[in-house]
Amino acid sequence: MSDPDHEKNRMAWNEMTDIHFKHTDYKVKEFFKGHSTLKSIELAEIGDAYGKTLLHLMCQFGLDTLSWARRGAIVTGVDISDRSIERANELKERAGLPARFMRSDVLDLDGKIDAKYDIVFQSYGTHCWISDIDRWAQVVAHYLNPGGIFYIIDDHPIIQIYEVENGSYFDTLPEYASGRQDYCDRSYILKNELVEWQHTLSSIVNALIKAGLTIEFVNEFDKGYYPVHEDWYEKDGYWYPPGGSPPYPLMFSIRARKGA
Repeated sequence: MSDPDHEKNRMAWNEMTDIHFKHTDYKVKEFFKGHSTLKSIELAEIGDAYGKTLLHLMCQFGLDTLSWARRGAIVTGVDISDRSIERANELKERAGLPARFMRSDVLDLDGKIDAKYDIVFQSYGTHCWISDIDRWAQVVAHYLNPGGIFYIIDDHPIIQIYEVENGSYFDTLPEYASGRQDYCDRSYILKNELVEWQHTLSSIVNALIKAGLTIEFVNEFDKGYYPVHEDWYEKDGYWYPPGGSPPYPLMFSIRARKGA
């Protein structure tokens, strides 16, 4: 049974999906003209995915999933939001791309899909929605083929100190937020409550190790994937605060491998 706080997030993401789907930040119209939503870092760090099976966890409405399909990967996308999966299937049909989409909480996924994958992929704004990081890592490991890789790129947890008022790097309790501004349409105030969890970089790395995976690298980046504040600017597909790259990381990536 899904975590009750995850269920709150499911309702919130059902609310946000159509806002984001129509918003220019997501570039849905450009996607149908051939635009890829994959960024240079993950493309370089994952490498060629042609002909490989790929499971995209927390895929929202599947733009990245389908961008991998365009690169020849055999893709499955999973997301907790019912509306996101509906939109993902709509995109798949309109784009004429082969893909499978499933609605599931990532913590409840074990047993819902029989396949194993060469790549398990997770990107951008995801780890904060996971209540149990050890359980999450077990799901990741379960769905990897022997020799397969897990790859995540996301917000660096340290931005809680620099970009969030009264944020703490070592918070362990869930944060409940009502009346939050949507991060795309900043004029829209969400009706549903959101629940987020802070995970240190070490807790994410250690969870993957505990699940039996071998860490191949951990990288940190002085640029972000979206404008945290309205005065941030875009350059080369990434976002920066006024004045340019900050003296602290905004993103991290991890690649881990399951033993053969």
